[in-house]
Amino acid sequence: MDTHLENSPERVLLIIADISGYTRYMTANAKTLAHSQTIITELVKAIIKQIELPLEVAKLEGDAVFLFCRKQNGSQPWPETKKIIGNNLITFFLMFSEKIRELSQSTTCTCNACTHIEKLRLKIVVHSGEVLFHRVLNFTELAGVDVIIVHRLLKNSVEADQYLLLTEAARYDVEFTEPIQLHRSSEAYDGIGQINTLVYQPGGQSVANAAAPTSFGSRFGKSWKLFCKLWFAAFTSRPRIVHITSDVSAVRRIGFALLTLLLTPIYLPVGTIFVLLHTLRERAKLHRPDDGHEHRPDGSCCGGR
Repeated sequence: MDTHLENSPERVLLIIADISGYTRYMTANAKTLAHSQTIITELVKAIIKQIELPLEVAKLEGDAVFLFCRKQNGSQPWPETKKIIGNNLITFFLMFSEKIRELSQSTTCTCNACTHIEKLRLKIVVHSGEVLFHRVLNFTELAGVDVIIVHRLLKNSVEADQYLLLTEAARYDVEFTEPIQLHRSSEAYDGIGQINTLVYQPGGQSVANAAAPTSFGSRFGKSWKLFCKLWFAAFTSRPRIVHITSDVSAVRRIGFALLTLLLTPIYLPVGTIFVLLHTLRERAKLHRPDDGHEHRPDGSCCGGR
């Protein structure tokens, strides 16, 4: 990065895509921490895959992705950039709901983490302002009051667990190609004051069902891929919560690794059968008649006379 940028603020649009319910989800599933972290990682990766220029990733913050967009020196005119950003913001919700649906239907695990995937939601905060780009070792950091503001806005008065929150300043830097309903609101913070905001809450049912049904082969492939990730998750991931000494933890990890290697030749074929049965069951649900009546095993309806 040029040296002069490190000494002069630059106009940017700041975005944080945060997985709502992450702390409660991880705390409630401490015993299945490896599976919890695997699922969160899959969701964060899904968000990152939807990011396209002019948006750039500033950093990953656990359950959140911190993004920015330079308002100057862009490859496209700013009016075009505003539309791209608006489309991306709506796409994030569609993609996130589809990924939640995919993970829920793909896993055969019955641990608390895997059975509560659908409780996770996405909240996005957007703010426009100035930041200072500076180097810390090999990392580019963003600093300034507006960076603080966009992070403070994650703690707000919105009574919803999935929403898009824009500050008034950001509203002029985002253009939606389709009309959405924005509700005016405001937040107040010590040392910052009042911030006027606009809030959009995506429709749960319409967003969740936006994606078309996947084929049997694709569904089976995704189920098998997730099964393998969850099976080897505790072996491949580093422990995030430590209640024991590092020596004991190392012994337990070695023991678990040996147990995993011992059981894998047995468990993977069995797991394949479970994944296949699970996939067939989910496929059957998609083709099951849904007319509001209960159906007998012979196919006749018992909802009428």
